[in-house]
Amino acid sequence: MEANSNAPRLAADRMLARLARWLRLCGVDITFDKMLGGAELLHAARHDRRFVLTRDKRLRTAPDALYLTSERVREQLRQVLRHFAIDPQRGAFTRCSRCNSLLREVSRETVREQVPPYVFKSQERFSRCPDCGRIYWRATHPERIKAELSQLNR
Repeated sequence: MEANSNAPRLAADRMLARLARWLRLCGVDITFDKMLGGAELLHAARHDRRFVLTRDKRLRTAPDALYLTSERVREQLRQVLRHFAIDPQRGAFTRCSRCNSLLREVSRETVREQVPPYVFKSQERFSRCPDCGRIYWRATHPERIKAELSQLNR
């Protein structure tokens, strides 16, 4: 599966860590730095050619920024998906939810010692983040997340 390449590159302000994680689960390229806010975030985003997502009322009218009206992550996610016409299923589970890197599929044997024995026995496919090393596999929670994402896109 391919990342959500039709989605814009985004940068989330320091109030949107949970939203950034959800968007990464949708395959969206989104940066998040809890140290950046306001003008610094806008400057960094422009430099990286990213669109800013914010809850900061001072940035409400900034060009290349989307002010999110809700404090609830589910509603924020719905607003972003609709605003940018992102299909959350298209690139689901292609990015590391922790660091935003594209995941790489790896063989089962390379992760044998790094996952719980029951996971190794029950799963056939694994992915690894090339930057932070986190390992991903398909269990039951990806299906629940996909169901949740499909509900949001209605």
